[in-house]
Amino acid sequence: MLHTLIIAQALDSGGLGINAVNFLSQLFSFFIIFLVLWRWGFPAITKTLDKRQAIIREGVENAERARQALAEATARAEQELITARREAQEVIEKATKVAEKEANRIHEEAEARAKQFEQQAVTRIQQEAARAQVELSRQIVNLSIAAAGRVISKSVDTNDNRRLVEEFVSTSQAKER
Repeated sequence: MLHTLIIAQALDSGGLGINAVNFLSQLFSFFIIFLVLWRWGFPAITKTLDKRQAIIREGVENAERARQALAEATARAEQELITARREAQEVIEKATKVAEKEANRIHEEAEARAKQFEQQAVTRIQQEAARAQVELSRQIVNLSIAAAGRVISKSVDTNDNRRLVEEFVSTSQAKER
């Protein structure tokens, strides 16, 4: 039924259902709106689009410049890092050389001190040996005099005897050396 109603209405209004007055008024309204938009709307829209396009272009250019700056900064940072590593290696090598020199110096100083202590010990031992030898000689002299006094059983001048025995012991020691 709806279908028949639409067909009947189309036949009543004319050939294809087009009302000429409505069509012309709508065409006139469209033309006026088109002129208003052409005069004031499209330029504003075009201007806004141009501004937006310029902003986008500037953003793309800034992004490209930033990318290039980042690439340059990265290259500089890598170069600085290489330089810093090289300098650090040089510092390590210098420090190693200084440490080796210091270790050698300390070792030589320790050897010199050891030799000095050894020499002092040898000197003390020689001095103690000389003192012990003098003490031993003195005791030998005293024992010899005491033994000779007992053998002779008389008291003789001890100073003369002591001198004679000391000379004898000294000459005996000089012969042994």
